[in-house]
Amino acid sequence: MPSAAWAPRERRSAMTDSLHLAYGRHVLADIADTSADVLNDGEALARALTEAALAEGTTVLGTIRHAFEPAGVTVLLLLAESHVSLHTYPGEGRAFFDAFTCGVRCEPINIFRRFVDASSVGSYRIIHCERGDAGKR
Repeated sequence: MPSAAWAPRERRSAMTDSLHLAYGRHVLADIADTSADVLNDGEALARALTEAALAEGTTVLGTIRHAFEPAGVTVLLLLAESHVSLHTYPGEGRAFFDAFTCGVRCEPINIFRRFVDASSVGSYRIIHCERGDAGKR
């Protein structure tokens, strides 16, 4: 039997909460026309993503940031609700954003909008996808 250290009460109750259904919203965004300096600043991008996710009410469990040579970064936020990721290609002025949140409490599109407001990204194209079936519960 797992000890409390393995399964904290908050996490157990969150996973059985009706807001954490086997349902969620997924937002993907193709970003273009963005400065190489913006897309290569991993610290600023991670900060903007984290602040955007927290403002939407998600629980950030961890952050991974990796800088590539000669350029480009990947930022991954592990959320209690799922994840947010960003992969940049500064030489092409492009990036790919991905956010998925389980349940109905958080809206990943709001995370993206807050990220855009906090960053100097250029144009973008958004894809929305609902996953699972909330109606089966």
